[in-house]
Amino acid sequence: MTIQEKLIACLIENTGIELTEAMLEDVKVRFDMILDLIGYSETGEGAAAENKVVNVAETGIDDNLIKYLEELSRLRLTHEEEERAKDELTKILGYIDMLNELDTTDVEAMSHPFPYTNNFREDECKASTDRELILKNAPQQKDGCFKVPTTVE
Repeated sequence: MTIQEKLIACLIENTGIELTEAMLEDVKVRFDMILDLIGYSETGEGAAAENKVVNVAETGIDDNLIKYLEELSRLRLTHEEEERAKDELTKILGYIDMLNELDTTDVEAMSHPFPYTNNFREDECKASTDRELILKNAPQQKDGCFKVPTTVE
């Protein structure tokens, strides 16, 4: 059983979705794209077999990945937009790889880049505006409240 068949069996088992032939072919194409992206090979060759991480910034973003991202995001890009997206994604991933080179062993994890404390004030009871003064502007009132038309029957 190939990895693709195992993934499809796992998908069907865990979701309970009945796949038609057309859906099955679409799922196979998507799994192939993902396996290609991570460098997986059934023969044991390639990046996955060597426990090597595929650096997409170095290998570049290809047309298949752009088409896949278009499909996921339900966007249609022109050829010029696709080329620009490839360049920009390659630059972004290159920057992320550069950040991954930083030594963060002695850096404490944090949720904000600055010290953060609650700035809540203490609750204080204060006198409210006079009810009679507010109700003077009401077109209709009943029992000390605004009277409004019924909206639900």
